[in-house]
Amino acid sequence: MERKDKILLVEPNPDLLEMLLEALTGRFDAHITCVDCPEACWEVDMGDPHDLVLTELELPRGNGLRLAGELVKMTSPERPVVLLSDKIPARRVIRAMRLGLRDVFIKPFAMEKLLDRIEVLLREFSLRRRHVSKYHGMRELVRRVIRERRDVHRRTELVCRDLVGAHKRLVHRVLEFEGTQTQTS
Repeated sequence: MERKDKILLVEPNPDLLEMLLEALTGRFDAHITCVDCPEACWEVDMGDPHDLVLTELELPRGNGLRLAGELVKMTSPERPVVLLSDKIPARRVIRAMRLGLRDVFIKPFAMEKLLDRIEVLLREFSLRRRHVSKYHGMRELVRRVIRERRDVHRRTELVCRDLVGAHKRLVHRVLEFEGTQTQTS
């Protein structure tokens, strides 16, 4: 059973929140968490990291751009963060991309384009997560093989020592036997 994607939606405007939530639930079979401020975002995401964060630029008691940059820096740089804004100067868009945001949508935006982009970002993140999981699995497998190989090598060395010791004892006994045979003859 494949795990559900988790989307964190940071939006203080209830009307836009409702519209986004309806569009997201209509398109994705995902667990969607909604918060309205940076503090709630941190509280929710630090306990249970989400696969994608969709945040508004203008937030009460905070800035969506700063929040998004901190989320990218503090959690996973590969995790997609998308910014929504009424208007944003080009220099801030560039700053957002340098901070690691994956996309910026200026209102009014085409909901289908946003949903298509979220779909692509979730697919990429899921693929990256699977690759990382396989990588860690392979590393663990290699470690186990190396440990087992060392153990086999150590056991083989012990068996060889036992055989050499047994061979020496046999040679001594044969020599002793031959020595007793020559004395009795």
